[in-house]
Amino acid sequence: MPRHPNSRTGSTGRLSYQPAPDEGPIPRTLEFLYSRLPAWRDDPKRPTSSSEKLLNSSLCDFLDSRARSDCPMVRFKHEAPQTESRTVDIGVHGTEDITSIGVHNYTIYQPFMAIECKRLPAPSPPAREREYVTGKHQTSGGPAGGIQRFKLGLHGGNVETAAIVGYIEENSPHYWHGAINGWITELANETSTDGCPWSQADMLGQLVCSDEQGTSTALSMHGRSNACVTPSIRIHHLWVVMSSAAH
Repeated sequence: MPRHPNSRTGSTGRLSYQPAPDEGPIPRTLEFLYSRLPAWRDDPKRPTSSSEKLLNSSLCDFLDSRARSDCPMVRFKHEAPQTESRTVDIGVHGTEDITSIGVHNYTIYQPFMAIECKRLPAPSPPAREREYVTGKHQTSGGPAGGIQRFKLGLHGGNVETAAIVGYIEENSPHYWHGAINGWITELANETSTDGCPWSQADMLGQLVCSDEQGTSTALSMHGRSNACVTPSIRIHHLWVVMSSAAH
């Protein structure tokens, strides 16, 4: 995947290069997803709601519709099953009988990439303040953090690459990049109580921003459960400032 240049404002709103037509599904899907976030945000027909579930559903509908013509190798599925009792916000499936990602093959029934979506800030702080990174479900008490569930293999256990879409409703991308890395640093310096071993290696890498598009991206790598298809997972953080007037 692309190497991210130094954090800067006013850079292009895309990932750091344009995938060639013959490149694999992962880079092309990420480029498609990231480049369509502003169009989804600004679509006058998009349902206006701050509910995370409704935001996720409308984003999935938009991506799946646009993929028919712009990225026909994939389709997007809302609330894609991960286990018998767990779903990920959006699953990315191939449209061919078999989609090959490295040495792994995925049928049309198996997502080859998992996408979680988080509001920034999280609703109902301070109890859910750090939910982008770690947290507990308010009802079940189970893991609710975006990065946390990928590290535990509860989400994306069968894939090598995942994405977290961040809906920025307050503050700036640079603010959230610093806040998230600050939370990870605190977790790395204390005894874990969320089931995950945390370290500085879990921090988000350099932030690439587009003031024009109101989008930002960063990359992180995380060790995870031995039961997963690979010992680590690559997470692309794709953020969109939700008010088109704010960028």
